[in-house]
This record gives sequence, structure tokens and C-alpha cells, in this order.
Amino acid sequence: MITIFYEHANKDVSIWTERLDQLFLKYNMVEDSNLLLPRLVDDKKIAEGKAAIDAYIDSLEQFVKGWYDDRCDKYEFDAGQ
Repeated sequence: MITIFYEHANKDVSIWTERLDQLFLKYNMVEDSNLLLPRLVDDKKIAEGKAAIDAYIDSLEQFVKGWYDDRCDKYEFDAGQ
């Protein structure tokens, strides 16, 4: 599960939430008033700071897009050939 720790009043939280919702991934948002920079943790992967979190979510979006682009049901196969 992805966890994003963010500082109070971080304006990017709603954007990250919306993007992760569209990917249908489990995530948790945790407000931490002691943070100086937001931090994303996904198992052993860590992205710290807005740019790094955005890049990490970008990579997840590309992975999911590729996953759906490669699905077999979008191709028509003729069993007789």
C-alpha cells in the first residue's frame, strides 16, 4: 500500500488523492505536522518532496496505462487461423 505523509495545509494532497483514485490503488494519506517535505512510501520505495512524489505517481500511471494497453481482449483473434 502507498502511504503519503504530508505537512499541514499541503495543497497537493487533493491532486495526489485524485490521481491515485483513478489508478484504483490502495493508499493512505497521513498528516504529520513535523514534516518539512511530503514523503511517499511504497513498500521499500521512498519518494521525498513534491517533484519526486509527482514523478513516482507519473510512473505508476504509465505502468497502469501500459498494463491496459497490453491486455489481450482488445485484439480480435480468429481461432481458425
